[in-house]
Amino acid sequence: MSADLTQPVTDAATGAVRVLIVEDNPHIIEMYSYVLKKLAANELKGKLPLEVHFAADGHAALTMLLESSFQLVMTDLYMPVMDGFQLIERMRHEAKLKPIPVVAISAGGQDARERAMKLGVDIFLKKPVRFAEVMDTVKQLLKIK
Repeated sequence: MSADLTQPVTDAATGAVRVLIVEDNPHIIEMYSYVLKKLAANELKGKLPLEVHFAADGHAALTMLLESSFQLVMTDLYMPVMDGFQLIERMRHEAKLKPIPVVAISAGGQDARERAMKLGVDIFLKKPVRFAEVMDTVKQLLKIK
């Protein structure tokens, strides 16, 4: 049985879309949280539950990813403990985590973008990102129309 590529990607157990945001800046976390809540309320009109979870570094994120299921990871690249590059590399070598779409978000320049893309991110967004850019990216990767 093949996956329906037109249907939103959801958690099999809960039917919700579970997004993990890996970011160490509380102001940026607030912005992502606001954008995703707005997406769920306005564009999804509550039809598709959206769960947003946060991790302050790659190590905490990896633990969460291995313990639970997520449909999307949005990660900063420069963080303490384990940076986003290391997280992406680990995800792409873990069978359970490899299929999860990853958005890298960074103020780093072309070198950061190229390195992240080589590691296997699906989309690279340059900080500062616009609300619409985050929303469009989430909708695209989760197949939300």
